[in-house]
Amino acid sequence: MFFLGFARDIMAEAIERVHTGIPGLDHVLEGGFPKGARVLLAGGAGCGKTICCGQYLYKGATRYGEAGVYVSTEEPPQEFNANMLRFGWDFKKLQTEKKIGMVDAVYQRTESESAEQESLQSILYNLRSKLAEVKILVEQLGATRLVVDSLPGFGFRVTDLNTLREIFLEVGLLLKDVGCTTLMTTEIVEGSGLISRYGIEEFLATGVMVLALVRQSSPIRKLYVRKMRGTSHSLNDFAFTIGHDGVELKGPIGVRSASRQRRLHSPRRKRGSRR
Repeated sequence: MFFLGFARDIMAEAIERVHTGIPGLDHVLEGGFPKGARVLLAGGAGCGKTICCGQYLYKGATRYGEAGVYVSTEEPPQEFNANMLRFGWDFKKLQTEKKIGMVDAVYQRTESESAEQESLQSILYNLRSKLAEVKILVEQLGATRLVVDSLPGFGFRVTDLNTLREIFLEVGLLLKDVGCTTLMTTEIVEGSGLISRYGIEEFLATGVMVLALVRQSSPIRKLYVRKMRGTSHSLNDFAFTIGHDGVELKGPIGVRSASRQRRLHSPRRKRGSRR
């Protein structure tokens, strides 16, 4: 047992880690995301995926001196900037300082909406053009952090599964090529039984974290690390909150602390007895 534990410690030290910027999460992930990891954030609408991504980029640029690039397929970057200001995260200022870059890929959605049917060749041509823009910006800024929000946005209105696979293959090749530590988001469709919208996105990832908003008598947000390559992570659900300073991971849900377990299982002394 000693040698197994020693081997795990050696492996953990050998893997360079990237701070998540989310209080509590680094501890769960043995110090942070593995450098160069491609991490999928999966969850339903309103569970905090975009806020996690914004926090990862903002803290990286302001606290750890790591430039980042945000690729948006869901909303124009100016809307993202405005939404992040509620946490005091001024992305427009960081853009001016060349610490953050923005790539607007929302145009592909509007073009797809206007065309009833688009050939695979045309889709891939437009996609490659946009991905080339991402690569150039990463190189110009020396960015080590990348966010793609969201992956399904690249396949908007595409119904053919083979076409979707081609699209995600192109995105996956870019992510490997740029070598950034990347967060990607995808939506979980309620009742589908999948952990991503199309059931394909997770195959681009070396790590998967599932976020959920559980509506009970008192709604609770929770995070579950489904996989993280090179990391011995907890399999517990963790509660998290979204406050004025962003996302903060709390303790595991439904798991008692070791000290409390000892108290519960230790024999009770009779009243008046001495140790």
